[in-house]
Amino acid sequence: TGSGGLSGSAGLIFSGSVLSVSGGLKLNRVEVSSNYLVSTTDYYIGVDTSENANPITVGLPSASLLQNGQTYVVKDEGGHANTKNVSISAVGSDTIDGRNTVLLQSPYASIQLYCNGSNKYFIC
Repeated sequence: TGSGGLSGSAGLIFSGSVLSVSGGLKLNRVEVSSNYLVSTTDYYIGVDTSENANPITVGLPSASLLQNGQTYVVKDEGGHANTKNVSISAVGSDTIDGRNTVLLQSPYASIQLYCNGSNKYFIC
């Protein structure tokens, strides 16, 4: 609801602070075929490596703009990351498991990342 609450059908059940969903779950997906800056509302980032002759960079937003535990999934949907690497880059001094950049280098590779809401991303 507008006040930050949650509304829905009987398929949403709270037990204390745990939410159970007795149906499907839809998460936001974006498909990209060139360099892309991830939005704070994205979840799945599907990278079509078959459309572009060059490597593709996926830039993460500052971890301080996200919620603690917020998660992203980056997937080589084109199957060509072995010849057109997909680079996932943190901004500024943010890190991904201690590094600024990680690469997807295998066909159809994927990576799941979550952040601490401050300055770091971690590989799941």
